Amino acid sequence: MKQFESASNRVIFNTVVQYIRTFISSCIALYSSRIILRELGASDFGIYSLVSGVIVMLSFANLSLSSTTQRYLSFHQGKGDMSMQEKIFNNSIFIQLLLNIALVVVLVSLTPVIFNSFLNIPLDRIATSKIVYYSVIGTTFFSMLSVPYIAALTAHENILYTSIVQIVSSIIKLLIAFSLVYITADKLVYYSLMIIVIAVVEFLAYSIYCSIKYDECKRIHFKKFDVWIFKEMFTFTGWMVYSTACLYVRAQGIAIVLNRFLGTIINASFGIAQQLSGLISFVSKSMLNAVRPQVARAEGSENREKVIRLSEITSKFSFFILAMIVVPAVFEMDTIINIWLENPPDYAVSFSRLVLIMSLVDQLTAGMGAANLAIGNVKYYSLITYTIKILALPAAYICLRAGFSPNAVIICMIISEFISAIARLYFLKKTSGLSLKKYSSSVFAYEIIPVICLILTCYVCSYLPEYLFFLSFVCAAAVLSATVYFFGLCKDEKQIINSLLVKISHLKR
Repeated sequence: MKQFESASNRVIFNTVVQYIRTFISSCIALYSSRIILRELGASDFGIYSLVSGVIVMLSFANLSLSSTTQRYLSFHQGKGDMSMQEKIFNNSIFIQLLLNIALVVVLVSLTPVIFNSFLNIPLDRIATSKIVYYSVIGTTFFSMLSVPYIAALTAHENILYTSIVQIVSSIIKLLIAFSLVYITADKLVYYSLMIIVIAVVEFLAYSIYCSIKYDECKRIHFKKFDVWIFKEMFTFTGWMVYSTACLYVRAQGIAIVLNRFLGTIINASFGIAQQLSGLISFVSKSMLNAVRPQVARAEGSENREKVIRLSEITSKFSFFILAMIVVPAVFEMDTIINIWLENPPDYAVSFSRLVLIMSLVDQLTAGMGAANLAIGNVKYYSLITYTIKILALPAAYICLRAGFSPNAVIICMIISEFISAIARLYFLKKTSGLSLKKYSSSVFAYEIIPVICLILTCYVCSYLPEYLFFLSFVCAAAVLSATVYFFGLCKDEKQIINSLLVKISHLKR
């Protein structure tokens, strides 16, 4: 119990740090978007979202290799094998370079296809859009170079340093947004080029720090290249790429479908919703990022029971924390969008509401993804759960072709997320010994009362004057915290929370 409590306390600390970082970065990003949308205009903002989205769709290997490297580093930390950690980090560098070169070649070669027949962009902005395209390629290149170093920081649970770097990065982006007011040249080109500078600064911050701090990152040498490790990690990354690709192909594929049917203005609305989804995903992934090293170490030390239990707790608490933000935001979205954006495009409010609901649905079983990643059953897990998610893309095309409202597109995504969340449990039951009955009784059953109380509270608060909209979030936090403590915790979870509260009270004294 003490070992489990210690792991839980580290997860809580890292999660809190990530939430603070997310809150600061999100506030800065939201305000930056307001300025950027105003200065660029809805059409240019839509162009940037669309062009950068295509590249993000093709650079999904970025997050995949990060998860792979972190998993293997944490796994061998659990085994206490430093030699393997050095080999893993070096091989991840080689894989990253290979992927970077391949991605740049593919993206550059696709330029004629993308701009001549793929995207619906006004003719007078084609030349500018190409400059943006190449700028985003450069940004992506340096961002991907940072991946192995970010993975090393995550494996060592050094969330504090990554948080500092990302907050500084957000501040720089805000300064760039402010500078748009004074730019007389093409603002879209200027903004795209400045984003490359941020990517370079981030890469230097991560690589220099890790090279000084961690032994496995100090000596990058081709002699440490290991064919067996390279093959295993490359295969693992390949299935992680498939998983991440399904998400990006779905999101950016739907953006392209919307563009083909309705033009760049609807892309501005979808881009705003996707930006909110990205900000929310930082919140939802904070606990997942904090718990993954612990789960991988537990699997490395052959403690499967701890793997499953930590993942169950992660699912429950990540759902509760996200619900605390999503539910009041859904009720107050009209006010939020109008305060955030001076002239919001059509469907920005409805898209944003539905996208947040979709994010919350995924959290029902999100923690079990961390368990599966640690265990290593990635092939069939990816084929089953993520193929379900990408099926929302053809469904969205059919809905628009049939003349349905654009909102039907996001509803298709919500349905696919729900089916995938349930499929995740059945897969872990077959491969890793997860008890569906135990999961339902310790996770789902404890979520019912707090969520009902939260929805009722936000519904009542929605009748308050618009200028008091923030009270929905305050009341939501208070009500959910109280109901979770009294009705949402299992016995061992309440013991951990009580122990943490006792430690906090002692610190105050």
